[in-house]
Amino acid sequence: MYRVHYFDTSEAAHDACLDDGPCIEEGDVLAILSEGVIGLASTDPIAVTLDPGALRIVRPMAMDVLLAELVHGASQIRRAVATALLHHLPVQPHFLAFVAPALPYPYPQTVVALSFDDIMLTIDAIDHRITALERRLGTLESDSAHAFFLQRSIDHLSAARKRLMRHPRPPR
Repeated sequence: MYRVHYFDTSEAAHDACLDDGPCIEEGDVLAILSEGVIGLASTDPIAVTLDPGALRIVRPMAMDVLLAELVHGASQIRRAVATALLHHLPVQPHFLAFVAPALPYPYPQTVVALSFDDIMLTIDAIDHRITALERRLGTLESDSAHAFFLQRSIDHLSAARKRLMRHPRPPR
């Protein structure tokens, strides 16, 4: 059974795992949203998020080694990682393989980062494309299908440009 227990602090979650009461079972998910911690219950509870709070951190290792060393099964780890992702909390990279084993690239190769200059060049390219499409739109009849699709393209590009402009400027 998939159960999530919410706590105010990671210390309270850790202590609840050590309590002899039947409330928390091995493999239940522990959620401490105020600290940004998600973990798995056991006699030595572990964190799957980058911030462990009072829970134990598991060093990076391959999936099969990880499963051999932990008392938790793959489905329990998958549930904890899914809970962390649901709450938009950063997960320790070696746990990501439990929710996305079919990714063609390992996790370090799937991160895309754009520099501020890349973003500014993209905004400039969008501006040029919008200008060209608006010129072309001016030559068409306003009620034609071609004009409709051009206007939709301009609207999409304008929205993308606005999203890019919200990117924070680098400190000087």
